[in-house]
Amino acid sequence: MRPAHPVIRYPALLLASLALGASPPARAQDDPGLSSGSGAGTATGRSSAIDDPIRPPQGPQAEGPTAPLPAPDAVAPLGPGANVRFPDDPSLAPFLTMEDAPGVPGGRSVRITPEMIDNAKLISEPGERGRILLQIARGAILGNQLTLANRAVEEAAAAAVDEPNRLIHDQLVISIVTVAGLLSDSLLREAKPQLQLFPGEAEGAKAPERMTPDVAIRLARLEWRRAAYMARQTRNPTYRSEYLDRAVENMAVGSAVVALEFGRPRGDRTAEDVDDERAAFARQADEILLEGADFAQAIERPIWKNRAMERLATAAGESGQYERATDLADRIQNAEARARALVLVAEFQARKGRDADATRSYNLAAVAVASIEQRGLRGVLTGILIDSLVSTGRFQDARAALALYPSDAERFVAMGAIAESLGARRMEDEARTWIQTEAPAVYRSTLFRRLSNGMLRAISEDRAREFQDRDFPGGRVD
Repeated sequence: MRPAHPVIRYPALLLASLALGASPPARAQDDPGLSSGSGAGTATGRSSAIDDPIRPPQGPQAEGPTAPLPAPDAVAPLGPGANVRFPDDPSLAPFLTMEDAPGVPGGRSVRITPEMIDNAKLISEPGERGRILLQIARGAILGNQLTLANRAVEEAAAAAVDEPNRLIHDQLVISIVTVAGLLSDSLLREAKPQLQLFPGEAEGAKAPERMTPDVAIRLARLEWRRAAYMARQTRNPTYRSEYLDRAVENMAVGSAVVALEFGRPRGDRTAEDVDDERAAFARQADEILLEGADFAQAIERPIWKNRAMERLATAAGESGQYERATDLADRIQNAEARARALVLVAEFQARKGRDADATRSYNLAAVAVASIEQRGLRGVLTGILIDSLVSTGRFQDARAALALYPSDAERFVAMGAIAESLGARRMEDEARTWIQTEAPAVYRSTLFRRLSNGMLRAISEDRAREFQDRDFPGGRVD
């Protein structure tokens, strides 16, 4: 016979279990300190258990099963970083202060002093002495104490020469090359003409003393020479080539800074004085390039030598030293690196309107590409040359360079790109004449199609520009 309503027992069981779980455990009966004595003694025992900072309280007065209460006179520690006031605390960043910053409370100085360098020179171990001196030099650079930084780098170089351990010696030389590059950049940055946004506010104030450009360039060239000399002292041949290349790269960047940033008009000088000063700075920038080229020729590994010469040539092209840029690029012995550098230099010259210099550079680049014996590599560099000619609008030279391709398939692809670029520039008449007279008959249909694609692309770009001008009459502001 089926029992009546069997599910009624389950809620009853659930309620019973909840009632058992909700009732507090009677641990006072098991505690001899709480069970002994009268009611007053029980209360006293309970209060002593609560006031004990080690023994957790029991019973319903506790928030949890093991929630201890701290002693009334206990003080919680603040933890690490509680009293830190970075970045306004000069004791944590002493090298970030200005020239006239006060000292840190307690008598500690916040500036690099000559005594720091003298104390570092007392260290007997050359490697440790050089490492400390380089740290002082970095701090002096951050604090804009460039003369002290120059002295610290000089002393560190002397310490590196005395280091007998090969590994420590090379590590110290690498750090010297890096710090010397940072110092030379800081020298040029501080000496170049500064843009005065509010000239009226500085009339009554005394302008801070600045290093003259001639002194800054002379010190920067001294640091470049020191970096190149120390890089050549590296005992590992791979590191020796790599860091000599980095020293040359710093010289290339510095030459560009001198050519572009120095010689700007300052004050009420005459135009003749400005021109003379610009010519003097241009001569110094050219001398830096020539000196860097001499250092680059001393690099043993060809890959680093070619890279250094490429960097010198491209820096000269970027800074407007066009004739020197072509000469430096043409001095590269490797044909691949020479062609790549000449193409970059020619692009700089063509975009600045120096057509004669660009023609010379492109001709030298074509000669370099033609001298490459590997067919695949010659095809890649020919594509680079033609792309550069097309981007600068020299389509006739680009069509003439098609003969450098080693295969007809590569030549056919390049011809299609030239035809489409002519159409995009709305030079369809010139393109049709070229296709009908010079292109092979089997290529003409495809070339006419590529020409049409270029013309359609030009039309779509015009329509997009027209709609954009209609939606934003005053010009779109992103």
